[in-house]
Amino acid sequence: MERIFLGMTLGGDPHTVGIYRAARIAKMLGVQTQVVPPDTALEKKIEIIKQVCPTFLGLSYRLSAEQAIGELTKFLQALEQGASFIFEKSSICFAALPETLAAVHQLGFDAKYNLNLQMQSKDIYETTIGTIKFFGGENHSEAQKILDVFREEASPERIELLDEIAKEVVRGDLYLDEQPLKRPSDKALLHFPTRMAESDIPMIRTHFGIPDDSIAPTVEGIIRIASAGAVDEISLGSSDLSQRFFGDANAFYGVKNDGGVPYKTKSDLEELFSASRIGNFPSVKPYCHVKDIIPFIDTCLEVGMLRGAHQAVPLFWFSELDGRGPMSVDKAIDEHIGAVKYLVKQGIPTEMNDPNQWSSRLAHDAVFVADYGLIASVMYAALSQHMIFQCQFNKPVEMGDYADLAKFYAAREIIRKLKPTATQHNIYLETRAGIEHFSVDQDYAKYQLARTTLLQMLLSPSIIHLVSYCEADHAATADDVIESSKLLRRAVRLFRENHEDIRRAAQHPFVEERKNHLIKEASCILEHIARESKYFTEQKIQISSDIIPCLSDPCALKSAMNKRIMTAPGIMSEKYRNGDIITHAGKFGAIDSYNNWETAFAQSEEERLLSHNGQFNLR
Repeated sequence: MERIFLGMTLGGDPHTVGIYRAARIAKMLGVQTQVVPPDTALEKKIEIIKQVCPTFLGLSYRLSAEQAIGELTKFLQALEQGASFIFEKSSICFAALPETLAAVHQLGFDAKYNLNLQMQSKDIYETTIGTIKFFGGENHSEAQKILDVFREEASPERIELLDEIAKEVVRGDLYLDEQPLKRPSDKALLHFPTRMAESDIPMIRTHFGIPDDSIAPTVEGIIRIASAGAVDEISLGSSDLSQRFFGDANAFYGVKNDGGVPYKTKSDLEELFSASRIGNFPSVKPYCHVKDIIPFIDTCLEVGMLRGAHQAVPLFWFSELDGRGPMSVDKAIDEHIGAVKYLVKQGIPTEMNDPNQWSSRLAHDAVFVADYGLIASVMYAALSQHMIFQCQFNKPVEMGDYADLAKFYAAREIIRKLKPTATQHNIYLETRAGIEHFSVDQDYAKYQLARTTLLQMLLSPSIIHLVSYCEADHAATADDVIESSKLLRRAVRLFRENHEDIRRAAQHPFVEERKNHLIKEASCILEHIARESKYFTEQKIQISSDIIPCLSDPCALKSAMNKRIMTAPGIMSEKYRNGDIITHAGKFGAIDSYNNWETAFAQSEEERLLSHNGQFNLR
């Protein structure tokens, strides 16, 4: 009998990496897989379950515990009413944060519904064993091979000196003695680049927003963070509702808050910003909204936000592609490019936070690096004077130190190759860790934060986006942010004290070899995208400023998505899903694409993009 795994996140949760990994293991065990896009309505999910009648049903919700319980309850009740047979026919797994799983167990849901509860473990071997057992594959002929593959992928060669210095960072909690950040000059309070220049360490920013029915806990938290001089910039962790329904307070009532601070009106924004006018006066910026972006930028400027800050805008994402917004990909591309141009006119430094969205869907490194070429071209074309490029380390979790460095060195080189010489563009690198990198073991997570900060410093960032050590376990509180900032600052100081030894230890032949390989492969992708533009001529085949009009052309960008030139296996949208793309970690944790699971040899981008007759492969 054919076995089928059906995976889905609950409540529109866009965090799909865990579901994708489970699907990969299922495929390796010979189980057919189907993953449902995050924005699929509950009623539709129940219909799909009835149609597919899966042998294995995988559920996931990675956001706050209170909302998770609500979403799980709603889902299980819908199953009882519309597809109750599933409780007898299928094995059901629910993956979530530890606090959520503890609440599920306390409520007795696991016993009542026979749920297999799956928690993230710092031991990838343990997690993989649990997933294999869920699929009943512990005695499968491929089980040991799967374990070996995942264990090898999770243990790439490391820079050992970073381990030693990271232990010194957290030793005896000495980091708690770090002094607060100082209040910058009045000019710096109104100009992000000046604030960067005045800081003697990389500027620190963080996401912060308490999931609640009101903004009150976030206001209190901002006051604590600012008073402690913990960060230079607070990026409001806007709730999904705020990103969708800001200005329509009635739309918030009776609808769940998908995590983050639920600001509803202009006065809410004024109150949140006013809370930051204390201590070291951190600048404040919100998440990019998923529609009506330009009017919202105006509202933020009116209340004081974005002054002395920067703004991040995606290119392809926050749309139907990931289910986080209502816009089509085509509309999102147009609106996001328009928002970048508007921000530039307002003198606000711009960041296009697109590449990390690709790595969240396990895109291979060549696509990841090529995306930096696309967002650089859009910002160059908009004449952005101050351009920020986010470099998210340790993502996906299989990524090793050397592979991380190689792909970011390659991305930096692509950005430089495209840079026009006749206009002024200041380029700033911003580094951060991926949330999935952190362990639920809080002491170990502090060590991980120290170590990843040391690794990130090898890129000489102007900004470090602080991901608090606790975030694999729970949303960061103000106290978590303050403590994490102190830990990060001590790590930066110890890096500088040991920078010569660290840089020497980080030298490895693989880094230069891999960097050059990725530049070549990403350039191939960019050339194919450029050829989709009406501005393309055969003379424009070098990766240089001449190709910017082609790579920033919305028509070419839309075609890149439609033709799967830009693609990733973790894309769940039916319109852009690509069942043929296979990616996984290889040597040093580098992510490449492959023709099939069995081959040990990655395919080139020419092989991926061209069919035998020289046309785009649109499988």
